[in-house]
Amino acid sequence: MQLKSAVAALAFASIGGVNAFFRVNCAKIQVGRIDPIVNPGALAAHCHSIVGGSNIGVNATFDSLYNSECTSCEVSEDKSAYWTPNLYYQHANGSFEEVPHDGSVIYYLARGQNANDIVSFPKGFQMLSGNKALRAANQSGMTWGSSKYRNRPISDAVSYACLSAKGGPETPNLPADPRVCINGLRAQIHFQTCWNGRDLYKADNSHVAHMTQIDNGVCPPGYPYQFPHLFLETNYAVTKVSNLNDGGRFVFSQGDPTGYGFHGDFQNGWNDDVLKDAIATCLVDGQDDSGTIDDCPALLKHWNPQFSQNCPIRPPQINERATGMIDKLPGCIRVTDGPGAATAADMECPASVPQASISRTVDSTPRPTFNPSIGTEFGNKFNKVVGCGNDSYVNNGFRTLNALSTTLTGMTVEYCQTYCTKRGYQYSGLENGNQCYCDLAINPTAIVANQANFTKGCNIFCPGNRSEICGGAFYMSLYNNTDPAFKPTTDLTKSVIQLTVPVAPFNKTYVGCATESSGGRALNSSTLINTNMTLAQCAAFAETKNTAFYGLENFNECYVGNGLASGAKIVDTATDISLSKCRYRCVGNFSQVCGGSGALSVYSNPAYKPVQIVPNVGKYNSKGCVQEPTTGGRALKGGSTTATDMTVEKCIKYCLGKNFRFAGIEYGSQCYCGSQVEAGATAIKCDTSKLMLCPGNKYQFCGAGNLLNLYYASAL
Repeated sequence: MQLKSAVAALAFASIGGVNAFFRVNCAKIQVGRIDPIVNPGALAAHCHSIVGGSNIGVNATFDSLYNSECTSCEVSEDKSAYWTPNLYYQHANGSFEEVPHDGSVIYYLARGQNANDIVSFPKGFQMLSGNKALRAANQSGMTWGSSKYRNRPISDAVSYACLSAKGGPETPNLPADPRVCINGLRAQIHFQTCWNGRDLYKADNSHVAHMTQIDNGVCPPGYPYQFPHLFLETNYAVTKVSNLNDGGRFVFSQGDPTGYGFHGDFQNGWNDDVLKDAIATCLVDGQDDSGTIDDCPALLKHWNPQFSQNCPIRPPQINERATGMIDKLPGCIRVTDGPGAATAADMECPASVPQASISRTVDSTPRPTFNPSIGTEFGNKFNKVVGCGNDSYVNNGFRTLNALSTTLTGMTVEYCQTYCTKRGYQYSGLENGNQCYCDLAINPTAIVANQANFTKGCNIFCPGNRSEICGGAFYMSLYNNTDPAFKPTTDLTKSVIQLTVPVAPFNKTYVGCATESSGGRALNSSTLINTNMTLAQCAAFAETKNTAFYGLENFNECYVGNGLASGAKIVDTATDISLSKCRYRCVGNFSQVCGGSGALSVYSNPAYKPVQIVPNVGKYNSKGCVQEPTTGGRALKGGSTTATDMTVEKCIKYCLGKNFRFAGIEYGSQCYCGSQVEAGATAIKCDTSKLMLCPGNKYQFCGAGNLLNLYYASAL
């Protein structure tokens, strides 16, 4: 969602022009009946979807969150936990299907009369907004107000945006037909902004209060401190639910089909110095009105754009099914339609009901990420850091390391180094977390540098060892095996070592770079594949086959033919390979170009001699082509012979010797004679594209299957 349009969609009025904010994207970190605010150390009554610090669990505290190994939010120093009830689709048969979403977005906004006097959340602070029991509007009373400051229903803190094709106004409850929300159903909640300055949490939530207009206004008496205004949104992909037309309905995990009971929880886990710096430099006085992290220097240095990969969702702590398709809502939940509020009996298990067990988890601590400098030995012995290189594939069709690759869900630096070394490649590189590349050289077009920070470049943790970096999105962590005993492979086929050789001038017979046809090869007469391919080899092959064109593709493949097949076409004639789809070097001569992937370097064959239907031999003249009788038998029944070196002259000589006026050559090597053309045979126009070459003379046609090149002599 675009940041400025997102804020506009909230339809909040700002005070005094103050509209500074920043936005934090977060991926899911845990799903289950976990709520350490309301139910510390025990099972929660209903299921939540949680984002934030990886140590979230039933016993989570500020200290444990702050010491999380990682956070699923994009600001690495925000290890807070944020959670909302899970959304399900209740099918007509009574089963429940989790509605998927990728996480939540949390807005930190400067709002209200004291927007320039905002304080950070104290250590240990926690709060919740909304009321899980509500099933109708305006059941939570009003915000504080006075004759000067108009108040508002507290239930307005919850709203929904149906992202349909036509759009529409936000609603206080679930839309009547969420199926039309083709771009998602966005659930939204405002948290309280005002604090009494004494309590970190009170069970009745009275330690905090909303501003008079919830997202704006003033704080009530007794709440002298103002926090950043938190606004959380979760976009549910409702159209990904199976069988949406079975007459079911959407239900939140506390048994709420109305949406009025949506609620959110916040447990602080911020690095206080970082949050204070962000408030002072990005919120106060409206400095950051874009909301982007890169416009807030205090947060930019802690930005982790690969947050979802670097801190993936944790295994469930509660031993019960809460995701996918389930028979019932987790816990002892009764779906209640309202309008009356749900009771505790509707949402909580009686003491006699056996409870799901809680898996014991050990809180992690922040794990240092190794970021060795260039030239440092790291990983396996003798492997030294080259640096972080951009993936050069988009520049010239070759990756930074191109010869060989593999993927592994548990990738580590050591695994990739070992994989490349065993296969004879000196350089190893890791990209996008789980990809490993090998080569004998580094692409000379790649830009390699030290990895200064994790805001860009190589910033994805290795899934098999999260203290290591396994490249980034289109960036590769590069290593060089300096072992003096290392023995490199002799297979140079796809190696970028070829790019170190300058391209020789194209010869004058170059036609251009062609794409393959949709149903086969662009040149489809014959094929030659050679691990030492050069232009000269392919040209000689074309001369042997007497074809008008030859083409090279994919390093070592040669194709010949008399014209481009249907659907194939020349797409460029550039001799600067950086501008052409044909940019692969020939494995037998790196100074030459041998096409590309699905692209053919096409040349004309100057030695080509057009194949013809021989017009006459002595007294015998060509009579075109004759199709054999479809009822069986032969068009010429006088005599026949075959020869592996058949030519038109050889066949006519044979028939003349037998005193036959008709001679015909079929299927390349077969010769037939007769005094007449038998009934049932059909004269047709010769289609040279279907005729076969004479094995004894590659410049002549010698019929085809069931098809004669026919000759006749009126007198012998």
